[in-house]
Amino acid sequence: MTEKKGHFEKGIWVEEPAAPEKNEVQIDVRIEAATRSVIAAIDDAARVTHDLVTTEEGKKHIEKALKESTAQVQKSFDEVLKQAKSEMKKTIKSLK
Repeated sequence: MTEKKGHFEKGIWVEEPAAPEKNEVQIDVRIEAATRSVIAAIDDAARVTHDLVTTEEGKKHIEKALKESTAQVQKSFDEVLKQAKSEMKKTIKSLK
């Protein structure tokens, strides 16, 4: 017969819960570490964003990125319009 760890509480034997398995402890530690890492990454991203907005270099970087995005959007719309005109011409020719 094996003794189970525990203690008396108000005259009743209360068994102590078994220690968590090693794997469970490792998972908890890894989750805590991952959480700290994610929070640190978010804090870093917030600081970089703040620097981009508040420094001249950052403002230029944002302006350049916006200009490139605008040019790409314009190019995409031009392609769509070109395709639509081409399809419209084909339709008109087929109706004649």
